[in-house]
Amino acid sequence: MIASTHAGSCFRLIAGSILLALCSTGQGAVVCSPMTDLNLPATTEGLYVNLVTVVSGTSEGAVPGFDFNPYAAASTDPAGQLKFYWGAESGGGAGVASTGTTYAVLGPGVSIGADTLFTRAAFTGDTTAWQAGTTGYLGTRFRDETTGLLLYGWLSLSTTAPLGFPGTMHGWCYEDSGASIVTPDAPASDRIFADGFENP
Repeated sequence: MIASTHAGSCFRLIAGSILLALCSTGQGAVVCSPMTDLNLPATTEGLYVNLVTVVSGTSEGAVPGFDFNPYAAASTDPAGQLKFYWGAESGGGAGVASTGTTYAVLGPGVSIGADTLFTRAAFTGDTTAWQAGTTGYLGTRFRDETTGLLLYGWLSLSTTAPLGFPGTMHGWCYEDSGASIVTPDAPASDRIFADGFENP
């Protein structure tokens, strides 16, 4: 279980193998997905994910209000490179960039919030670091369609060289008040989604 430097309290909902963590940070709650790995299909549709409703599917119509869509681009050279799509601009969706339109692979202890550099670049986005094969965090922002708030979070991903596939989405967390969030200290593969516990 992860210890976090966030002050506050946390409770967990457990049903079978599903764990959903809601952790108070004083301003809001850190909400984390169930502990279920999602395979990233190496197709032009890829995987659509609604980070709030936890609905996922392989077509846009199956996931109303999707926030994140990793997919294999058909027209890249070579074809089949991992790319990220964030939906309509009105949704505010984007990923953390290291520079310009280059998507960053984040490690532990990185803050993601209003002052972070983001990119919405889909087909033209540089996902080289993710295509090379890695395990890390992709910082994100997206709009909660129910509250209208722009939220900040992180997605835990593992990818495989040379194009990023096969890939796995291990889960995600976001701060539901619109406050910033910090990537966890534990490696993604060792984590139980329970960010927000006080240190002893």
